[in-house]
Amino acid sequence: MKKILIVLPTDSLGGAENYLKMIAIHYKNDDVDVYSFKNNERGRWDDIKDFTNLRFISKTHEIVGLIQFFFIMLFKRKKYDYIFTSQVYANAMVGIMKSLGILKSKYFIARESTSIFIRFKGKQLKFYKNIINLGYRKMDVLICQTELMKQQFSEHFSKIERRTKVSVIPNPIDLKLSNTLASVELETTLPDEYIVSAGRLIELKGYDLLIDAFSKLKAEHPNLKLIILGEGGLLDTLQTQAKDLNISDSVIFRGFVKNVYAYFKQAKMCVVSSRIEGFPNVLLQMMSQNSNVVSTLCAGGIEHIEGVYTCEPNNGKALFEAMKTCFDTDNTSIRAIFDSYLNSRSIESFLDIIDSQVKN
Repeated sequence: MKKILIVLPTDSLGGAENYLKMIAIHYKNDDVDVYSFKNNERGRWDDIKDFTNLRFISKTHEIVGLIQFFFIMLFKRKKYDYIFTSQVYANAMVGIMKSLGILKSKYFIARESTSIFIRFKGKQLKFYKNIINLGYRKMDVLICQTELMKQQFSEHFSKIERRTKVSVIPNPIDLKLSNTLASVELETTLPDEYIVSAGRLIELKGYDLLIDAFSKLKAEHPNLKLIILGEGGLLDTLQTQAKDLNISDSVIFRGFVKNVYAYFKQAKMCVVSSRIEGFPNVLLQMMSQNSNVVSTLCAGGIEHIEGVYTCEPNNGKALFEAMKTCFDTDNTSIRAIFDSYLNSRSIESFLDIIDSQVKN
């Protein structure tokens, strides 16, 4: 029986956290410890409590939880087969604890969740660079989601590859779970015709561009609705934008939902409107259920995915044109293309690649 440790900063459930959750589910017959520095008490990990040792440490602040985690591991002295992390902060903190001998494992597998050198500036970027210098010394494999992400990382930290293996391994998807969830009947009623997008309500997700593009498409399809799944600080701003465009009755903000797949399956079209991403896991989730998928080129690698309608990021006109073309085209034949592509990105294949990386 393998001993697995998964560490994350909070109980959120974005792309990075969903990746770690997939890992936990894959190893459900092993000894899996999941620790989060902060608990916002949202219950988004409750479905894995029965087969993992799940612990959310602090209800006040991530730093408090980190300090408590430090002492928990100091006295626990458990040696793990694998440690998995997926955010720069958790990556670095676990790396520092390994350097101090507080955490012990055969293999430490860290994953970069975003392109910090593009996304952050000033003091915030300097902070991340400092903790990377301190904490990225004890990794066995550092996973970059795309070649572009690896290139950016290597440009800023050229010395890291002398001590750790930096590998490009595309994001995995659990197709069995995706298809199971897609077949679950939703408790809420869905519109007859709708477009859907999902993610945090922050500027990087480009929902202002999506709402503007949707307003133009709706002029040609009056019954069409837009459903946005997710929470965030821009809710009021986006609602005001929809009101100003006289489409507030057609833009539906559903907040966080545990099962996005059923929404994706029944949509007329799924859209990723992000300005920048490490790589949007939600794109794979959309592709698993729908043949009508539009995405901005917000991350490296998207341009190579056959069947996805793409456009440059941060360009509302280009997004509208891609959405219109996709919406007005019969994309039935794309289903087989998407299925073939996604089958190559199974969680089992992903972990087999990791095993080959750490053992060779």
